[in-house]
Amino acid sequence: MCPPDYFDIEYEINIWMDSNNQVIPQVARRQWDALRRIYNDQLGWNVQLIDPKPGLPDMVFATDSCLIIDNKIFLSNFRYPERRPETGPYETWFRDHGYSHIKQAQARFEGGGDNLICGSKILSGYGFRSDIESHSELRDYFNLEVISLHIVDPHYFHLDTSLSVLNDETVAFYPGALDASSQKRLRAAIPNIIEATAEEAAGFGLNAVSDGHTVIASSASESLLQKYRQAGFTAIGTPILEFRKSGGGVKCLTLEL
Repeated sequence: MCPPDYFDIEYEINIWMDSNNQVIPQVARRQWDALRRIYNDQLGWNVQLIDPKPGLPDMVFATDSCLIIDNKIFLSNFRYPERRPETGPYETWFRDHGYSHIKQAQARFEGGGDNLICGSKILSGYGFRSDIESHSELRDYFNLEVISLHIVDPHYFHLDTSLSVLNDETVAFYPGALDASSQKRLRAAIPNIIEATAEEAAGFGLNAVSDGHTVIASSASESLLQKYRQAGFTAIGTPILEFRKSGGGVKCLTLEL
């Protein structure tokens, strides 16, 4: 995780960002701290921190920096120049912590924001931030099946805002974020599907972290949290909507090592 010291709306590169709707720093810090306490205190997870850098307000969204599978790192190639400097500090952190298999994407590719691991498959979004050309790079680097999913709703510009992998056989998603052929591919690839409503997606309940048993997501989507529970998962809701001002939530703030 990256502390939200410099989290702010300094530019507008997605539909959620509005320079007239600025971040309240104390609220953002309180929500970020609460999420970290869930990980550390409730779940006993080991949270590593990267030092935030001034001038990089979206560096707080750690999952966008790369995709990690089996300690191999595929660094992001951000579409917007405002975010491209984030890659350097993350690469330095990885190298300083013993990661040696590191490669940067050539095509536009936005890490865990657009790519989610589901068993032996990678669910890969494209359309607004990542290019479909990056999917062949993923196949070559990780030697895994890639399921390409075309994102069509700009409110869900990253795949992880409209789709969550709960375990190796279960995915929750908002159908309206993807085109019809992508929905069909997803349903063919994943045995168990939980559908979210437009309201549940707008509350960022799909921008979730799951260890296969416990799902952590926005408390603003209580009905979706209940769907997770009905499917057999423990679900923890936490206030996170200050980060929605920049189009982010629980998953965006969390890079799984």
